[in-house]
Amino acid sequence: MKIQIISSMKSSWNKARVHFLCCLLFLNLVLAEDFYQLLAISRSASTKEIRKAFKKLAITMHPDKNQDDAKAHEKFIRINRAYEVLKDDKLRKKYDMHGEEGLKDDFQRGRHYESWQWYQENFGIYDDDPEIITLNKEDFEQSVEGTDDIWFINYYSPQCSHCHQLAPDWRALAKEVEGVIRIGAINCADDWQLCQMQGIRSYPSLVLYPEREKYFGDRSVHTLVKYVMKHVKVRHNELWSGNFNYLVNGESDEVESDLPWLISFCGEGGDCLESMTCLKLASMLHELVNVGYVDCYSSGDICENLDVEYGIYFYEAGEVKKHKGTEISSLVAQEIAQIVLSQLPDVNSLDEKTLQSILTNKNTGQDEHWLVQFTDTDESSGLELRKLPAMLREFYIGRVNCKVLSELCETLHFNKFPTILVFKQNGGYETLYGRMTAHDIAAFARDSASTPMENLGPSDFPQRVVDSRDPWFVDFFAPWCPPCMRLLPEFKKAARDYGDNVNFGTVDCTIHDKLCSTYNIRSYPTTIFYNQSKPIQYKGHHHAEAMVEFLQDTMNPPVIILNKESFNRLVKNKQSDEIWLVDFYAPWCGPCMQLAPEWRRLAKMLKSTKGVHVAEVDCQENSDVCRQESINSYPTMRLFPMGTTNTAKFHMYNGWHRDATSLRAWVYEYLPSKVATLSRNSFYERILKSAEPWIVDFYAPWCGHCQTFKPEFEKVAESLDGIARAGKVDCQQYQHLCNEASITGYPTVRFYKGSTNNQQQHPSGRDIDSQDAETIIEFVRNNRRRRKDEL
Repeated sequence: MKIQIISSMKSSWNKARVHFLCCLLFLNLVLAEDFYQLLAISRSASTKEIRKAFKKLAITMHPDKNQDDAKAHEKFIRINRAYEVLKDDKLRKKYDMHGEEGLKDDFQRGRHYESWQWYQENFGIYDDDPEIITLNKEDFEQSVEGTDDIWFINYYSPQCSHCHQLAPDWRALAKEVEGVIRIGAINCADDWQLCQMQGIRSYPSLVLYPEREKYFGDRSVHTLVKYVMKHVKVRHNELWSGNFNYLVNGESDEVESDLPWLISFCGEGGDCLESMTCLKLASMLHELVNVGYVDCYSSGDICENLDVEYGIYFYEAGEVKKHKGTEISSLVAQEIAQIVLSQLPDVNSLDEKTLQSILTNKNTGQDEHWLVQFTDTDESSGLELRKLPAMLREFYIGRVNCKVLSELCETLHFNKFPTILVFKQNGGYETLYGRMTAHDIAAFARDSASTPMENLGPSDFPQRVVDSRDPWFVDFFAPWCPPCMRLLPEFKKAARDYGDNVNFGTVDCTIHDKLCSTYNIRSYPTTIFYNQSKPIQYKGHHHAEAMVEFLQDTMNPPVIILNKESFNRLVKNKQSDEIWLVDFYAPWCGPCMQLAPEWRRLAKMLKSTKGVHVAEVDCQENSDVCRQESINSYPTMRLFPMGTTNTAKFHMYNGWHRDATSLRAWVYEYLPSKVATLSRNSFYERILKSAEPWIVDFYAPWCGHCQTFKPEFEKVAESLDGIARAGKVDCQQYQHLCNEASITGYPTVRFYKGSTNNQQQHPSGRDIDSQDAETIIEFVRNNRRRRKDEL
């Protein structure tokens, strides 16, 4: 009996052990699973695709719906963490580069989640609506701000109940006006910066562009449709006996004579299009087809001559004649538009000779801009592309079947079809990364044509770029990388602003992976400046202004670059009337790279300050200099002051803020000052009883704005030397005096014009409501003139 019990216990223990090991193996497999695999998405998934995939899983795997599964909580935390990481650009970049090892500082991310009902009803409101375009900042700048298209945009928050109440009507509106105007939605919880820039303060906010007109009316579908249609600038033509031949036969300038006609005939026995539907069609088919309306009751001769009683007919250009029309049975604007577009000629298919000519000229420039769709099929280019000839009259438009012209297509290194390229008049070409609607293609084409930027590939490296005498700024990127797609519009802006001085190019590393590997590109985006020297990687903000400033500063350095010889000559043996500011840095040091643009701005701020020099030492290249000066950390910022002729005495910057303005305030502490330090007694004796004019800065040592203003006030004192004297009062030390002068905030600037007839001035003086040096200087000069006139 005892033996049987022991045997049974061993068997139970083995089963438990096996079950535990299986669970442990399962847990390890789950934890090891890639975030992209967990959400069943590709590594190139957009933010919207990530959100849609997560919502699908959230609704099925939520613990609220899986209460019998003891591991439901852990499983959901895992997919929630995957979503939280991949939706955040910075975390996604860390994960793509280092996996979960790179997320150690964010180990709590994803542990909090909402109820099942919240994901079902509140999450991704418009993600499943194809008629509604969900926009981010980059889409907005190119598609909304960069065009004259009419947009009606709903700025919403998933937490807002009114936004959810509006959603069904917003979807209905989008379907009603699809193809007429563009209906957009912006999630302000995700894109709060864009919403802030657009002045959005409440949800939902409905704004019409390009007028930027905020809508405050009734939000029913009928009212919203009427509102947007009022802003449609096209017209449809009411045809009658008196104007029919004049308009239809090309005798009028009011319509395009070389366009087909779509005519609605309203007569007995059949339905006819409402005026609103005709207006929608006129907008959808603008510059493609003339849209007209005939009332067969009042203009029966027209209907009789065309042998039409009622209905909707499409006529080819110049063929509005009896029995020449094609009848269309639908009364829905969108369906009619699709039928009409199918009747229009397809985009021309390019032969080998034409494509060869375009490719040959891409390095030297075309006679005209070309927009070309490259496909791998003989099928039609699609109805959207048929709109383009009318929308892009300044372009030649064509399509290429790469199965037929494979050798020529291979020189362009395609990795997907269809792909659209713009070949520019001044040389080079550019790829469209984005939506393939006619409006988006047209916006891209116009933007590309005006931007001196081009695609680069293996044939351009190293001769044309790296070894060139001309400077090149190159963006190495991947289309699946959200930060890359956000940088691209800013990179193009920089190209437009500075393209006359520097060549701009992009390299798609998903196509040219070997090229990117050769040039040690390890993360995206990586932006490098090639300027007849070692490559300089740009690590500043992803804004056009910052990139242009970087290029200007690199080509015309405001900072003095020191090596061992120049450091010893200029700094170690400095003149006693000089101040030297030196940044000791290492190129691999992240904080050093963040400081670099601010250090350059500081140099430009101090450019006209006599005796002040701003310099830098690369401690990787000049390690002997840094050892000599006992530099132990990077960046180290030292100020070698006036009154010394060597580097033995220096002041280190230990401030929390490393922006140029804070650094300049620090430097001014060591400059000779024309601003007198005033006490209570000297304020009364030297200012209130004096006939001389004074300008006074009332400040507090703990006030950050006061420290920022200090250099501005020094500039005022320098400029007004001989016109008015300048002083400062420490309100922390002389609080009673500042109360008497009615000082309620810091810094406060007051002007004292000078006493007359030995009468003491009032302590309050005259307030100058500005902290801008030029404004203060102008104020004092004007008051001095009036003072002289009075005397």
